[in-house]
Amino acid sequence: MSHSAHTEKSFQSSLPFIFSRVVPAIAVGLFLLIGIRLFTLEPPSEPSVQSFRNWQEADAPFGYPLESKVAQKFDPKFHFHSPWERAAIPRTEQFEAAMGTETWAYTYNAQPFNSLNKKRGGNHSGDDINGIGGQNSDLADPVFAVANGLVVYNGNPHPGWGNCIILAHRSADGKIIHSMYAHLLSTHVSYMEQIPRGYVIGTVGQADVGYLAHLHLEMRESDGVSPFLSGYPSLTQHDRLNPTQVIQSYMAKGADLYNPSVLDIAQVTRVRPDLEMDIESAKEYMKYKKNAPKTERE
Repeated sequence: MSHSAHTEKSFQSSLPFIFSRVVPAIAVGLFLLIGIRLFTLEPPSEPSVQSFRNWQEADAPFGYPLESKVAQKFDPKFHFHSPWERAAIPRTEQFEAAMGTETWAYTYNAQPFNSLNKKRGGNHSGDDINGIGGQNSDLADPVFAVANGLVVYNGNPHPGWGNCIILAHRSADGKIIHSMYAHLLSTHVSYMEQIPRGYVIGTVGQADVGYLAHLHLEMRESDGVSPFLSGYPSLTQHDRLNPTQVIQSYMAKGADLYNPSVLDIAQVTRVRPDLEMDIESAKEYMKYKKNAPKTERE
């Protein structure tokens, strides 16, 4: 018998032993190892969550509740309005400018929407509104709500943004439009608060001294809150709109432009005495103001 034939015969005679002993032993060993690993592997610890009212107030990483004490992390760029938020978004009868007067007097647009900024590597996602004095002359100037809205975000998402407010508005034609006010020095509103058009929601800032003072204003048509998007996107503006065009398209004309917000009148805590008066009382009040001594008028 040749050497190769003897070797082949020996290998064939060992096959029953391999399949009957070695292979089952390996399989059992792997099964045990996998079982031990599965039963001893602990999931990453998550802090106990006491509040699920909304993702800003939850005392844990952003997430959606799966069980009473567990939160699953998610990307806050995809935080959509709940039915309760959508129902609370007020209808607005008109829009107006966020700085200066209702028609942007005493301001200028230093960096318009979608203008290319080669230094930042993309197109601007909003308008940079400045006071006409330039530099930091508008620091701490008031910032006004462009329309009746619901506060759906109030925080500091990133040092580049500084303090930010996002209001959700329901336009006369039924659209959900967001206005975002960034780089603020201070904010004067609370989450889920309904704000009337023209209300002072904050003051012009510098994004934690990252820029010269100005207001970064964005407008979006959106079903959710996304304060973390880039201010200079290189590919697409996503859901952003041109702020100047949006405000102009919903701006009132003529005498209606300077009428107070109906929401402001309806919210009793903010009602000015002269807005509560009937026509005859208002006429008498104006006559008194006209004839009053200078010290009383002041």
